[in-house]
Amino acid sequence: MDLQQLRYVTEVEKNGSITRAAKNLYMGQPNLSKAIKELEKEVGVTIFKRTAQGVEPTPMGAQFLGYAKTILSQVDELESLYKKEESQVFELHISVPRATYISVAFTDFLKQVPGDAPLSVRFKETSSMGAATDVVNGESQLAIIRFQNIYEEYFTNFLDNLHLNSELLWEYGMVLLMSEEHPLAGETEIPYHLLDGYTEIVHGDFQVPSLTFAQINRDARMKGSKRRIYIYERGSQYNLLQRVEGTYMWVSPLPEEILLENRLVQIPCPSATANKDLLVYKEDHALNRIEKGFIETVKNEIRTLKGEEDQC
Repeated sequence: MDLQQLRYVTEVEKNGSITRAAKNLYMGQPNLSKAIKELEKEVGVTIFKRTAQGVEPTPMGAQFLGYAKTILSQVDELESLYKKEESQVFELHISVPRATYISVAFTDFLKQVPGDAPLSVRFKETSSMGAATDVVNGESQLAIIRFQNIYEEYFTNFLDNLHLNSELLWEYGMVLLMSEEHPLAGETEIPYHLLDGYTEIVHGDFQVPSLTFAQINRDARMKGSKRRIYIYERGSQYNLLQRVEGTYMWVSPLPEEILLENRLVQIPCPSATANKDLLVYKEDHALNRIEKGFIETVKNEIRTLKGEEDQC
């Protein structure tokens, strides 16, 4: 029995479903089921029983889960106490994709830091491969990586080989970002063919793994563009969208306040790719209070964005 197994079963209890818990833990449902069965065999207790709605604890399982949550709480508290003794500095080093919702969450989180607290913060925007490598090398404590769903198998193996834990933050369809003066800005949705002749702004260090020829062919039809501007820092993208006529970007959904501030609109595309953003950290890394606070702020921003999408 180990702490990871205890985290598995408490996540299943929280969700009432092995499938949903596996998705949140970003692991395969068969692997999670196998891990639970191995734990049940080891402790000699059937922890969950199946119901029409999913799974629920057995009486003995509920007792076991109570002990498991107590243990996990004590481990988290021990880690927190140890960190306090180790350093009083507010320290957070993270590597993330160039995503506005993440930078908004990051600034909102920093507003909570006392004005006189010692501060050591590094916020690095980079590619997914670079972000994961930063965690392995110890440059960052946490990373958020992004990939299209067609690359999921590659990135799952990539993270496993690097011995990194991952947690799904959210899955979403990319949207088109453009100036409110763009000729297509009045559309409720934009079929891909209408983008022909307009200029796409692309982050130049975007890295993707190798794909089969059939996947390359399909992906090329979706993303091909004869006019592109490659940029390497996010600050210039809004100026380009505002000032260079006919420019657009593929982005994750932006907060409404950012769109209003920059006179931009975001419009869905029926053929947009599905993407995932994952939280990544080392397998042996125990999240401290500061890191958990940042993660919760990111999740709150995602919940806000989902709410805005539902109102559209």
